[in-house]
Amino acid sequence: MARTVSQSDAVPKRVAAASLALFIVVVVALSLLMFVRAFDDRVPLTVRSDRAGLVMEADAKVRSRGVEIGNVTDIRQEFDGATLDIEVDPAALEAIPSNSVVTIGSNTVFGAKSVDFEPPARPAPTALEAGAVVETSNVTTEVNTLFEDLTVLLEAIEPEKLNATLGAISGAVDGRGEQVGSTITDLNDYLQEINPQIETLQRDLAKGSRVANLYADVTPDLMRLLDSGTDVGANVVNNQARFEQLLASSIGTGETGKRLLSENGNELVKTLSDLRASTSLLAEYSPMLTCLIVGLNQGVEGAMSAFGGKDQPGLVFKAGFQQGARAYEYPKDLPKVNASTGPNCYGLPFPDPDVHAPFVVTDTGSNPVEGMPDVFTSRPAPLFGPLRPTVPGVPAPPTLLQVMLGMDGGTP
Repeated sequence: MARTVSQSDAVPKRVAAASLALFIVVVVALSLLMFVRAFDDRVPLTVRSDRAGLVMEADAKVRSRGVEIGNVTDIRQEFDGATLDIEVDPAALEAIPSNSVVTIGSNTVFGAKSVDFEPPARPAPTALEAGAVVETSNVTTEVNTLFEDLTVLLEAIEPEKLNATLGAISGAVDGRGEQVGSTITDLNDYLQEINPQIETLQRDLAKGSRVANLYADVTPDLMRLLDSGTDVGANVVNNQARFEQLLASSIGTGETGKRLLSENGNELVKTLSDLRASTSLLAEYSPMLTCLIVGLNQGVEGAMSAFGGKDQPGLVFKAGFQQGARAYEYPKDLPKVNASTGPNCYGLPFPDPDVHAPFVVTDTGSNPVEGMPDVFTSRPAPLFGPLRPTVPGVPAPPTLLQVMLGMDGGTP
């Protein structure tokens, strides 16, 4: 017997069916919203590049250290390149240094591109901020770019000429494999020897550029020197006969000098040897020569002021007589070499008038008045002329020297 379903039993089933359908709709809607990242809290960034590439599209991935942190929202082509608007997770943005390296690349040749943030060798202490504009450092080369560059290259090198060149190279190396291999091996050995000297070679090249610049700067002077040399050469050619006479005279002078040196060589050597002591002493005292000469000149100027030679012609001074030196006696009067004061200017050439130079006593045996008789008081003979015989009780007439000195000629 069939059971009849009442209206009260159908209501709960309808409610359950409606709830199930509503649950399915909510799940599908949430899935769609999550797929389009409707619940994500993203922050914007701007990436600028010279180009974006053919396979770069909106909603492309943005990654950091290989982990997806956002997506590309918009791509705009501009005159100076491409601008990409991206959105990234703010939590992930805090871990990206402000000086991160940004690249646009793909895992395969034909794969979709992505924006990658890679940390540099020395990351900055600050992180990227929302709204920052960053520049890309590299964009992966695409197949169309390679073909475009290859097409331009083939148009430039003309394939028929390239074919002829390659054919000539093939004919040149045909049957010479061993020689080519030996050459490559020798070249490798040379490069291994040169490689440790690369730094020295670089320094030499750098210095060579400076030397080349120096030569470039002095080139006008060198050209003028060469022009002058041309004039000198022309002058030599025009006066060739005179130069020949000069050379002949030089040869004769050389022969004369040869005979002179051959005959007097020993004497010249001995003379130079004898001069060694004097020149050595002169070299030792050479520092004081300048101050002595300048000091003497200063003394002459002072003496001219003191004796009237500066204000009037001639000199004004008083003259007198001193006792003369006795005759030279050998070997008693030989000079001594015992002075050891050394070179000293003692204030010259500009002495201080308030400072007196020290009195230097040197043992050189130079004392011309030592043991000399006083010719003015003890005179065995007249100074000038014979002494007349005296008359007892009559004083002798005075001599010329006594008259000049103001003596009366009487008995002292």
